[in-house]
Amino acid sequence: MGGAADGRPPGRLILPARRARFRVLASLAIALALSTGHAADGGRGFQLDLDIDSAVHEAFAAENLRARVSWVQRQPSFELRADGLRLPEPVGRIRDLHLSCPRVDLTTERLACAQARLSARAPDWHLDAATLAFEWDRSAERVHFSLPWPGLFQGRGQVAGAIEAAGVRVDLDLAGIDLHALIRSGLMPVELPVTVESGLAAVSGQIDTRTRVPAVHGNLALSGLTFTDDAGLHAGEAVVAEGSLRHGADGSEIQLRFTHGAVFFDPWFLDFAEVGPVDASVSGLRFGPPEWEAGDLRAASARLTLGDHAEVRGEGLRYAGGRLEQGEIAWEGHRLDVVGEWLAQPLLAGTVLGRTRFQGEARGTLSVSEGQPRAAQANWQAFGMKDDGGRFALEGSVGQLDWRDDQAGTDSRISAAAGEIYGLPVGAFDARLRLEPRGFVLLEPLFIPVLDGGPGVDTLRVTVGPDGPEVEFEGGLRAMSLELLTEALGWPRFAGKLAGIIPRVFYDIDGLRVDGRLLVQVFDGEAVFSGLRIRDLFGVAPVLEVSADIRRLELELLTRAFDFGRVEGRLSGRVDDLMLVDWQLQRMRLMLNTPLDDPGRRRISQRAVENLTAIGGGIQGALSMVFLRLFEDFSYRQLGFSCALDGEVCVVEGVADLPDGSFVLVQGGGLPRIEVIGHNRRVDWPELVRRLNAIREGPPPVVQ
Repeated sequence: MGGAADGRPPGRLILPARRARFRVLASLAIALALSTGHAADGGRGFQLDLDIDSAVHEAFAAENLRARVSWVQRQPSFELRADGLRLPEPVGRIRDLHLSCPRVDLTTERLACAQARLSARAPDWHLDAATLAFEWDRSAERVHFSLPWPGLFQGRGQVAGAIEAAGVRVDLDLAGIDLHALIRSGLMPVELPVTVESGLAAVSGQIDTRTRVPAVHGNLALSGLTFTDDAGLHAGEAVVAEGSLRHGADGSEIQLRFTHGAVFFDPWFLDFAEVGPVDASVSGLRFGPPEWEAGDLRAASARLTLGDHAEVRGEGLRYAGGRLEQGEIAWEGHRLDVVGEWLAQPLLAGTVLGRTRFQGEARGTLSVSEGQPRAAQANWQAFGMKDDGGRFALEGSVGQLDWRDDQAGTDSRISAAAGEIYGLPVGAFDARLRLEPRGFVLLEPLFIPVLDGGPGVDTLRVTVGPDGPEVEFEGGLRAMSLELLTEALGWPRFAGKLAGIIPRVFYDIDGLRVDGRLLVQVFDGEAVFSGLRIRDLFGVAPVLEVSADIRRLELELLTRAFDFGRVEGRLSGRVDDLMLVDWQLQRMRLMLNTPLDDPGRRRISQRAVENLTAIGGGIQGALSMVFLRLFEDFSYRQLGFSCALDGEVCVVEGVADLPDGSFVLVQGGGLPRIEVIGHNRRVDWPELVRRLNAIREGPPPVVQ
């Protein structure tokens, strides 16, 4: 008999909200079956068809629902069809649902089917007669089910569970899930920020919605995971990972361990085979309720480890608005060489420390509240760093720092066993200071040994303001041997001392400025430097600007240092607007000469005259070439040279001009008399330097 045999159109069925799941159709079928069961003897049977235009429930909505219950030869069976079935996301709408059971095990308390078949279709997946076993316990109002994984997304395994009035429990044990196909299906509960190109997943665990807060317990294993994003800022290749998820009333607990493959998360690149496994875990994780800000999440604790090299732990964490709003962070670096290479160098790229290698170990803490750091401590030992560009190095450093945002911290200390700055060796030093909310102050005078002297600091206070750091400084430079200094720098060896008093130092957006004079005692004379300014000191191209007064340098010592040939007399002058870019001379206004009123012997050797001629001068005087062959040295009245350098061109002048446009570099005096004349006022500076170096390094010129 048919449920619509009287010709009336199919109806619309609204199911009760909680306890009516499966009861309406199934109870009606059982009642009819039991009431006609005796009439089925002798090969007779019956068939019941139900057509329902729509069935609506809080958990689903069915379209054009059709059911058929048959009882033939004492064997009940049923079939259920629906054109459409809407389930909660992420499943969504299913069409062409077909559930059939050819052999129903039926009693007054139980309805079971061991060999049911289930077919259904969705936009990106489908089931074709998948095997399903289920049992409906009417007294407990519970349905148990199990089925082999139907091959969706190329996976294999088993799905089982139970459905009852309070909710659903699903047990999963799956392997070989194609992640690319899964994500394309639209069944992922969240939208991923990357595109997964390949990878396999194995999933085991349980999902239980019978409690007030759904409970999830699961384990995950990933292999061959390859992904990227549109901007190329996040990528992974052949990643192997495993993890677990626990979710309940106390929040979520997540653990992940990455063991193989490589990932790039701008600016970091990690090859797990080289750095060791990376472990990440978080517990008590909660996503914000409606009253929280969008994207607000909180965690009771979190932990991240980089092999055996480094560890970061957090407590009481809150993340919102794209930043850490609150938390207590503790970190340890057991191998700063590894941490520096993989984590620090990419982060510091383009800065002063961008090419620095680290060593040693360190640890510290950080407190964050209302999105701002409130306190930080750090201590380290056996710490060292070395710049690949040779600009600086530090060895054997020990220290501790204590900073707070509302008051001065406890006394801090920084010490080192040795170091280096631009090739100059730095000796051991010990600095004691106190960190303040916006800067620091040196607690006692500090001396940093460099060669046999070095800089000393009597007073130092740094305050960071809105326009940059403000520096209060008093100190000086203890006399340093120029002979040792020039040897260390690979320059011609000078004799003398480098010393000075530095009353004030300024550091702001324009760089480092020195208010004071730096005295260099060299070649039995002195040079007094003033207006010293350095911009981008440890950057890619430091810029130094300075002026200097040069007083009574002994030319015999100077020319001996450069192996130029002997010149006797004193040299004075001035250099203004001198600028070095990346320690290469770019600009200056230089004037040097022998003062006419300066007493003393004035002689120039034959070799010095030859070298002056070789770099661009000419010789003038009676039988000048003959003079060079006959005399070892000559008397001169005055010598001098000026250069206005801009870029690579030096505009030259001498001590006097001649009518033909040439100029005098060495003005003769007495007998034998000789003069050195310059003819080219615009000189190629790099070529001039090359010739001077050739004179110093090569054999003396030969005069024909």
